[in-house]
Formats: sequence, C-alpha cells, structure tokens
Amino acid sequence: VLSLGADVLPEYKLQAPRIDKFTILHYSPFKAVWDWLILLLVIYTAILTPYSAAFLLNDQEEQRRRECGYSCSPLNVVDLIVDIMFIIDILINFRTTYVNHNEEVVSHPAKIAIHYFKGWFLIDMVAAIPFDLLIFGSGSDEVCCL
Repeated sequence: VLSLGADVLPEYKLQAPRIDKFTILHYSPFKAVWDWLILLLVIYTAILTPYSAAFLLNDQEEQRRRECGYSCSPLNVVDLIVDIMFIIDILINFRTTYVNHNEEVVSHPAKIAIHYFKGWFLIDMVAAIPFDLLIFGSGSDEVCCL
C-alpha cells in the first residue's frame, strides 16, 4: 500500500497521457506539493484571521495603518502574499487534469475549465478575494468585517 508500484496504481496512471504543454497532471509531484502548500495556507488563514480580528485590531493599530499605509505591517504583506497564492491556485486548477466517471484522465483544456467552473471555482474565487485590502482602500471606518 505504501509503494507506488505498478501493482497498486490505478490503470490511468499506467497509461501515457496525451496532454498539452501547460496542462498539469493531477497526480504529479508538483501538484501534490502545491496542494500541501495551499492546505498550509488555508490553515494559516483559518487560525490567524480570527486571532487578528480578536486581538490585533484596535484603534491605535488602525490609526498607525492609515498613517503608514497598507504595506507598513508585515502581517498585511504576508496576507497579501497568501491571497496571491490563492489566486495562482485558481489558475493552476484551470489547467489540472481530472478523472471522469469512466476513470479516464481528462486533459482537454476546455473540458478541464468547464469541470472546475462547475465545481469549486465559485468557492475558490470568493475565498481568494482580499477583503482586508478592499476595506482598506475604501476609506471606511470599519475595523472588522464578517
């Protein structure tokens, strides 16, 4: 079970796929590492967002942020990088193969895009919107949003 030899791999992994130049195989090492990175960023966001809302947002911090700018705080810069990584993940998902109901690897770019658009695209898009940057740019006095 722990080895990835030919005896335990699904049939589609044994076949040589015909893919475009910029298409990513869903079972490639790059995609596995990328998915782990995105998982870590989701955990970071799930922990740090409530922590920031509860303990870091106060009137003094807000006043300093308005005087210095958005990029003055290292935490804001890290959050912006995380948001950019989520947007890159959306682009990668539009180019990643998937397995259809017949256990065939689908590598046609249009079919991949339609499959992703019908599935996780809306959830990923809403999650990737940098709400803190939008609120900062609006000049609103709101310190926290839901």
